[in-house]
Amino acid sequence: MIETVESRYQDVMVAKETLNEKVHSGIALLDSILEEFETKAYKIKEQGFASTAGSLMDEGRRVVDGGIGRAKEVIDEGVERARKAAESLEEHIEAAITRARETGLIRYEDLPMPWRINPHIVKGYRFTETKVDCVRSMFNISNESVNIWSHAIGLLIVLAIAFHFYPSSANFSLSTNTDVFIAAVFFFAACKCLVCSTLWHTMNSITDRCLMERFACVDYTGISLLIAASIMTTEYTAFYCEPVSRWIYMTATATLGVGGVILPWHPTFNRADMAWARVAFYVTLGATGFAPVAQLNLTRGVDATLEFYAPISKSILVYLLGAFVYASKVPERWCPGAFDYFGGSHNLWHIAVLGGILFHYVAMQEFFAGAFRRAENGCALF
Repeated sequence: MIETVESRYQDVMVAKETLNEKVHSGIALLDSILEEFETKAYKIKEQGFASTAGSLMDEGRRVVDGGIGRAKEVIDEGVERARKAAESLEEHIEAAITRARETGLIRYEDLPMPWRINPHIVKGYRFTETKVDCVRSMFNISNESVNIWSHAIGLLIVLAIAFHFYPSSANFSLSTNTDVFIAAVFFFAACKCLVCSTLWHTMNSITDRCLMERFACVDYTGISLLIAASIMTTEYTAFYCEPVSRWIYMTATATLGVGGVILPWHPTFNRADMAWARVAFYVTLGATGFAPVAQLNLTRGVDATLEFYAPISKSILVYLLGAFVYASKVPERWCPGAFDYFGGSHNLWHIAVLGGILFHYVAMQEFFAGAFRRAENGCALF
């Protein structure tokens, strides 16, 4: 019986998400075990071992009935706890709304649990009832002001580069339609990242929990696309004269980028205690950009490979430094309340993201210039 439960538990129970689903599956499993006991017992009885079969069946029924009873108790307790938690959350939301109406901005301890992200940012929180109120609040001072406007202004800077400075550059006149398309993918991803970030920080004060969490997911998808697009510009220019390798690497990166768009919609990904996991995911996604290093070393040598990647070093350094600051919540963890409105880890992360985008644009121009030189020489490697 124990072996049967263990084997079936692995197949049936592990796929279930919630407590209720697991318990219901457990009850169904116990029912099926009881049926098997009865079937086997009747077979034994038919073979002349009625006494043994009856004893076995009675014992099996007793064990399973006891298990079913305990499982039902667990379900009832779980449902009751969930009901009380929902009622408590609704009361906390109403209290936070009332507080925000009275004071405009509220403190960290006034926020309901799902809205609590960084305990070291003590005050300056908005808590708004409608999307229109969220948009209006972006023009007032709060602890999200720097986060909102750093990327809103950053968006204007990237648009200026995409539609003025890049078309005016020497590389643009030498570019094919495909070259321009690859650059456009990068600019599109950068703009989308900045738009999604601005949306999230504008709307994260909405009192509707479902909407709040969806806007958080939108923010993460923008980051994933930016990383994937940045890597693709590197792969495209690295293998400018090697179309097979170029499209293999770019297809793999695009696939991972799509995965990065899907993953944030899983509820666990957005939890406050998963900050390091999110950073690890994005760093891993970014590290895939170095997958071609082995091939470049083999075909061009170590020196040429280092020379190729040198222009992107500033962008990578800024991104990594910003990611570390974001995950470690420095400097506000050293002095809670002192960086509520300016200079907090998320403010620094936003500046790092914008700096990384601008540094990558400069690097992309150098990548294309090198690719054009190789093409002029009949696509010699270096």
